[in-house]
Amino acid sequence: MDRFIPERIEDLTPEWLTTTLREGGHLAPAVTVTSAEREILGEGEGFMGDIVRLKLSYEGGAGPASVVAKMPRLENRAFGELVGVYERESCFYEEFSDTVPVALPRLYHSDFDRNAVSDRQKGTLSLANRLPKRLMPRVTRMALWAAGRRKRRYLLLLEDLGDATSGDQLAGTDADLCAVVLRSIAEMHAALWESPALEDRYWLVPLAGDSRVRQSMFLEMLGTFQERHPELFDEEFERVVTWVGENGVETIERMQQEAPETFVHGDLRLDNLVFRGDEPVFFDWQAIRRGPAAYDVAWFLSGASDDLTPGDEAELLRTYHAALEEHGVRGYPFEAFERHYRLGLLTTVQTLGLLTILDIGVGENRGADMARAWVRRLRARLETIDLDRVLAP
Repeated sequence: MDRFIPERIEDLTPEWLTTTLREGGHLAPAVTVTSAEREILGEGEGFMGDIVRLKLSYEGGAGPASVVAKMPRLENRAFGELVGVYERESCFYEEFSDTVPVALPRLYHSDFDRNAVSDRQKGTLSLANRLPKRLMPRVTRMALWAAGRRKRRYLLLLEDLGDATSGDQLAGTDADLCAVVLRSIAEMHAALWESPALEDRYWLVPLAGDSRVRQSMFLEMLGTFQERHPELFDEEFERVVTWVGENGVETIERMQQEAPETFVHGDLRLDNLVFRGDEPVFFDWQAIRRGPAAYDVAWFLSGASDDLTPGDEAELLRTYHAALEEHGVRGYPFEAFERHYRLGLLTTVQTLGLLTILDIGVGENRGADMARAWVRRLRARLETIDLDRVLAP
């Protein structure tokens, strides 16, 4: 008999929760969930998932006061299925979460429909990446259509982090908190620096493994992004976007080839962080990859604050690199890291439009506001990059 995996918030019943938490060892056999009060979280913040807090009541004993359930968001399910984000996050929590030396939510339950071809992801991406450029948009649209027809189910039950202080991508933060986050993520990067643990995991693909597919989607959606945010495209930013349109594939592939490989969060931003005192807790592991650590740093600093000066940025890069060395990384000079950081910022341009488009129109236009804030901050980080020399050996 096919096991039951909830697909709708209404499916998260006390009966299902009782069985699931008992099977996971989180409830004693005599304890029963009697009610589950639902609260939708993250409206206007998440790209791919619906997130709901379940406040639980019990009979016969105690259990977690609340848990958080995460399942695919209907509107963006096709894209999430296409790029494998749901399966990737589930596999991370099931197979890899004990490996990373950063704070993250406790896993109560993970389940998804296995796919016989899942372990061919790397080969499929490699094949797609070799398609002629002229065919890429058509093939991407067909793949998106096919992904939308799949009916795979995914569910995570995680620790409720509601007692912590949430990061806020729209509000931004200051240089001091940026340093706290970067020191913490540096410990994770260092722990998995060129590690054998990254190998033989079908769901952990190279950052540049789909470089041409990413570039095709960027070019496909760029016009829509410009229509929605014409105020962002002055002459200088137009120049940067044009440059990325011509050199985006080479940029991400050069960064992947040159930089040592580690475990990359892939979507390191304030909305995916909470803070318990001075300790950041990292969540939303859907975009994880194998690749250059500098990409996480670039992605984070590209949208973290309106107030970072060039001096702040330079100091934060030094802080991060010093933390890498403190945790044992050797043979990666600061100058190489700084170069890869600049390439990472340009790669961020390649992906930013797509991610913000997916979020626009949700949660009282928070996505549109975030897009404007993010591009404004990214432009400040890009000002020091010499586009005529950044790809020079």
